[in-house]
Amino acid sequence: MTLSEYARRIATDPDAVLAPEYKLMQALRFTLDVRQPYKGLKGVLMELLNMAEGLVGEVDGVESKGAKALQEEMLGLERPSKEAQTPWALPKTGKVVGKDLSDRINAAYSAARTVLDRPALLTDVYFLYTPSQIMLAALHLADSPLTDFYLRTKLPLSSEVRPKILATIHACADVLASFSDKDILSKDDRAALEAKLENCRDPSTKDLVKAHAAAKRGSGSDEEEKAKKRKAAREKNAKEGEDLFGPSLGNGKG
Repeated sequence: MTLSEYARRIATDPDAVLAPEYKLMQALRFTLDVRQPYKGLKGVLMELLNMAEGLVGEVDGVESKGAKALQEEMLGLERPSKEAQTPWALPKTGKVVGKDLSDRINAAYSAARTVLDRPALLTDVYFLYTPSQIMLAALHLADSPLTDFYLRTKLPLSSEVRPKILATIHACADVLASFSDKDILSKDDRAALEAKLENCRDPSTKDLVKAHAAAKRGSGSDEEEKAKKRKAAREKNAKEGEDLFGPSLGNGKG
C-alpha cells in the first residue's frame, strides 16, 4: 500500500505519517519485521482449497490418506454450529459438492479474517499467544469442524503434544470470543484520555510534523555552518603559521 493511499484511508496528511517515522523506528529499535497471523491464514486457505480440489499428495496427519480420501472426508464434515461466525450454510439439497466445499472454505477464511481485523486487535491475545495460535483460534471460531480437519492433517491423533496445542488454541479462541463492542471506548472517554496524555507528553513530540519540517529546513543551514567553521579553522591555522614562521616568501615586496 502506498503512503498516499494509506493516508487517504485514515483521513490524514502524508506528512503526519512520515513525521514520527524516525522516532517510531528508534522506539522499535529498528525492528521492522512484525509477524502477523494474516499470512498464515492465507496459507491455510490455499492448502484447504488444494485439498478440496485434490491437488495434494499423501498426507501423513490423517492416517496417510491420499487426495481422493481427503476430498471425501472434507465433503462429509459436520456443518458449522449455530454459534460459528461463518456465513456459510448447508445447501438446500443437504448434500455438499465440490463448489459448496470451496464456498465453505472461503467463507471460513473471510470470517476468520474479520476476527483478526477486530477482536484480535482489541483484546490481549497478541500479548499472550503466537501468530499461528491466534490464526487457528480465529479459524476455529469461524468453522470448528473445518479447523479440526485441518489440524488433523498436521497433528496426528497419536501426537503427544496434540492435547496441549488444542488447549492453547481453544483458550485463545475463548479470549477472542469474549470481545464485545461494549468494551470499546466512547468518544468522550477517548477525549479524556487524550487530555491526560497531552499533560505528560514530551514537548519535543507535541508537533512532530512541525519538528520534522524544521529539521529538513535546518539540514541545509547545518551544512553551511559546518563550511563556515572549516573556513574559519583554515584561516586560523594560516594566521598561526604566519605568526610563527613569518609571511610566505611569495607575499614579500620586491
